[in-house]
Amino acid sequence: MVLNELKLYQRSENFIWTDDYISKKMLAAHLNFDSDAASRNIITIDKTIDWIIEKIPKNGKILDLGCGPGLYASLLEKNGYSVTGIDISQRSISHAEKKATEENLQIEYQCIDYIKDDIGMGYDAVICIYCDFGALTADEQLLLLKKIHCALSDDGILIFDVFKTGLCDNMMEKRDWHHSDGGRFWCDRPHFLLEEVKHFIDQKVWGSRTIIIEEGQNPREYIMWDHYYTEDNIKELLFNNGFSVLSINNDLISKNDFISNDVMFIEAKKRVQV
Repeated sequence: MVLNELKLYQRSENFIWTDDYISKKMLAAHLNFDSDAASRNIITIDKTIDWIIEKIPKNGKILDLGCGPGLYASLLEKNGYSVTGIDISQRSISHAEKKATEENLQIEYQCIDYIKDDIGMGYDAVICIYCDFGALTADEQLLLLKKIHCALSDDGILIFDVFKTGLCDNMMEKRDWHHSDGGRFWCDRPHFLLEEVKHFIDQKVWGSRTIIIEEGQNPREYIMWDHYYTEDNIKELLFNNGFSVLSINNDLISKNDFISNDVMFIEAKKRVQV
């Protein structure tokens, strides 16, 4: 592996959502209802669900993109919706399916990549929660918006959240390394941890790269992206891709210590060309 400086929208072969060890840590974070580290705390989740169900007619058909262990999907199904959940993490999907069976919930879960795979059609609403949209590259965002536009019914709406400019208050560029005895988030064995965080100001995106080096193993690289937006930015992006913004909510996320609470939720309606 050649350790050049992180390039804009560079992708890694490894993903935290599919790594056997890290995905366990991710699932545990999702299921910690006092934390904002993966699915947000339970008070914020309930507040978000209340806001979502105000926007979608009862008995509607909802697609939950990046559903994780099904926390939002379960609550929506209990409120009378027909829900399909999609996630790339088999560990999260397996947990979601188990909980749905235990609670007798009729939720369809699929372990697929919503960028590469078919996501279906005929939905009254598509939701994508926890700033997943901003974790995509610019090209991936355009592709996903096109797929969502096709997946929605003519009156369908898209609900998602993104970071605002306050994200930059909690981020700092760095290139650093240290040794770990293991057992923490990235690896369960002794390893060297190389970290790089870079701000691409023109694109309004932060890139974070982590490289794990442990004895007897090939280095493993994990790269993540976090875009941030103004209201005008997101309105323009959506309008150019067939959506009109109906409302923006800036008050659903309580103050927290995880990355940023400067988040806006967007409700956008599919525009149908006549």
